Amino acid sequence: MFIMNIPYFNLDHIYKSGQVFMWQKIDDGKYIVPLRDKAIKVEQRRETISFSCSEEDFYSIWYDYFDLDTPYDRLHYKYRRLGEHFKISCNRCSGMHICKQDLFEVIIACCLETATSIDRTRQMMNGIAEKCGKRHKQSMRGEVIWYEFPTPEQILKRKSRLTTQDIGYKIDIITGICQDIIDGWLDLELLKVMDFDDAVEYLTEFKGIGPKVAQSICLFGLHQLEAFPIDTHIQQMCEREYDMDVDEWFEWELSDVDKSDIGYLREVLFYNELYPVSETNYDWTTIKKSRYGKGKRKRK
Repeated sequence: MFIMNIPYFNLDHIYKSGQVFMWQKIDDGKYIVPLRDKAIKVEQRRETISFSCSEEDFYSIWYDYFDLDTPYDRLHYKYRRLGEHFKISCNRCSGMHICKQDLFEVIIACCLETATSIDRTRQMMNGIAEKCGKRHKQSMRGEVIWYEFPTPEQILKRKSRLTTQDIGYKIDIITGICQDIIDGWLDLELLKVMDFDDAVEYLTEFKGIGPKVAQSICLFGLHQLEAFPIDTHIQQMCEREYDMDVDEWFEWELSDVDKSDIGYLREVLFYNELYPVSETNYDWTTIKKSRYGKGKRKRK
């Protein structure tokens, strides 16, 4: 086991932000986290994080996966200074990180997520892993069973096991993307060295990948933090909080902001849309930042 104190890092914030679909939640602050053919149990108590791996594996695999090199404290303070809405949103999930996930897994997850819920996407991703991937039994201070997400070849070889109940009407889209990768049309290694604009343009050439999905793939699969996927949650936030559409909001509220890491703000705002605070219960003008990113709420 490897233990480390990590400020501005919160497993629950990451899990709830709609970027990871293969994590197994054991309890708040406690997860099984898979990455290709590896998996660990991660537990958090305030800033103390326990990883069920050696120090060598932590620094060779998981340090990069959890993106512990990026100064998220600076991003937090940068965006909370933009205004009261930004301040409250950032303070409610100051432990947000953008994980560096497997690119193919992210492509499939982002295609499945369109027009469905996060929970349903998790069900579909785990269904694909269980029916097409490799089963692992691993000791993590207790025996844990988890499934490795399959390769494109494994999905096509075992696609007869998948049903519409597993992944709905998107079977053809998923198998089509797998075939495009195998045939070399969708070149993942080429995609990894493209800049953001070229990557978005390239991805939207493939069936099932529109602009929002392409930007999500860039953010979560390529770790291009300039990506800002726009969905109905973000649109509704702009209309409700600013009486603007997204383009106007970018122009008026973020005109002077360096957008090279705007994907962090997107995840913060998206989290707050998924988990809104009831204004009838709390007076949010009294919220104060605590050490661990939780607000001290004053009841009306």
